[in-house]
Amino acid sequence: MNLIVSERGTFLALRSERLQLRHPQQDTQEVALRDLESVTVTTTACTLSAEAIRACATFGVQIDLVDGLGAPYAKFSSPYLVGTVSTRRAQMQAYLTPAGIEVARHAIRARLRNQASLLKYFGKYRKEADPAAYQGITRALPGLTALETELDAQQGACIDEVRDQLLGIEGRGGVVYWGAVAGMLPPDLAFPGRLGRGATDPVNMALNYGYGILYARVAGVLATAGLEPFAGFLHTDRPGKPSLVLDFVEGFRAACVDRPILALLGRGWRPEVDGHGKLTPETRKRLATAVHDRLESRDTWNGKRFRLQNIMVMQARRLAVFLRGEGEYPVYVASW
Repeated sequence: MNLIVSERGTFLALRSERLQLRHPQQDTQEVALRDLESVTVTTTACTLSAEAIRACATFGVQIDLVDGLGAPYAKFSSPYLVGTVSTRRAQMQAYLTPAGIEVARHAIRARLRNQASLLKYFGKYRKEADPAAYQGITRALPGLTALETELDAQQGACIDEVRDQLLGIEGRGGVVYWGAVAGMLPPDLAFPGRLGRGATDPVNMALNYGYGILYARVAGVLATAGLEPFAGFLHTDRPGKPSLVLDFVEGFRAACVDRPILALLGRGWRPEVDGHGKLTPETRKRLATAVHDRLESRDTWNGKRFRLQNIMVMQARRLAVFLRGEGEYPVYVASW
């Protein structure tokens, strides 16, 4: 279970082995710590008792704090959950070998395949209802597949030799995918194409907020698997930049964020922006709920059904195993 704390004035305390949420204008809510996986705090007016933080750390419950744009700015977790050494040593060494290229290639392959899967998912509902959007999707799919062929052709001794080429393939895939998405969105949204930080249109602001929540969750998943979230391969190192998070998240953006948010927009829901150009608290809560609900939904992985949250955990462990040279790192593709 994932708990979202979005109401101003909420106080999180501990009562026995239950996390208690108290709010002056609302009934007190209690959740058993054994049933919790994470707590996401989206408000700046919330109080967490030290006792509650300690209990969450003991039970392995990650607490993420995200700002009004969805960017994670703080995290509480047990330092003992990430006390591995061999995996991180292998991760650092892989940067200088072809294994690092394979991890970067995996990130782009997972992104391309999951974008194609999502377009197929939305396309099956538009063949009759929206022929123009359906045609745009059918044109996009071969383009995404063709980019995988280019991806396989990139060879080198280490990631620094081929990063620019890989990023170029990723960028062209984004143009194809977001072009098809633009054709699906209602005209009143005036979607200008995919924009990252600093976007002011409601679609990109909603997506950026959803990605921020996913980044926070992925950072915890990678750390728990014994990996260093700030040492990536496809994305370059920079102080404060969680480059492995950005690598790993590529395979989950479409399934975990794009799908629920595009579905909301398609059903007529619209993000609201306040007078300061930020998403309103109600909008942030709706987006956080949509992403968390999607993470709780089930999909097929290795022939069995698991929650998406658990699939991320298993994929992070597979990445750690691959970097240690102990097994393969297969691509997860969401069902459509």
